[in-house]
Amino acid sequence: MGDTAPVTDSLAERLRHAYEERDLDQLAPLLAEDVTWGDVTHPRGCRNKAEVLATFAAVMSGGVEGEVTELSVGAHGLLCALALRWPEGHERADRLVLFHVYLLRDGLIGEIVPFDERGPAALAAGV
Repeated sequence: MGDTAPVTDSLAERLRHAYEERDLDQLAPLLAEDVTWGDVTHPRGCRNKAEVLATFAAVMSGGVEGEVTELSVGAHGLLCALALRWPEGHERADRLVLFHVYLLRDGLIGEIVPFDERGPAALAAGV
């Protein structure tokens, strides 16, 4: 990974801490202003930092609990596995594990790519 490893390792730890603390104020400085998340042509796709933060805020205010079960630094970005639990009585009261790949640009998260399975996510992150 060369010269980018210390920045990426630091970013990974800051990202883990933001998730563990459920703190959007810690997450915000890790995101590029023009960060995208998912399919930007879809109505629920996020096209900038404000939309990403609003989506996270909505999920958290809905009572969803999350736990980082893996955060790996790869050659292309960060691989994050998240175990999510919805509140009792919610239609999705099951536990779901999903994977995000955080692709970096200029030391910030420039793109968040969701995956349902670890294999393709690990490949995309270069883990």
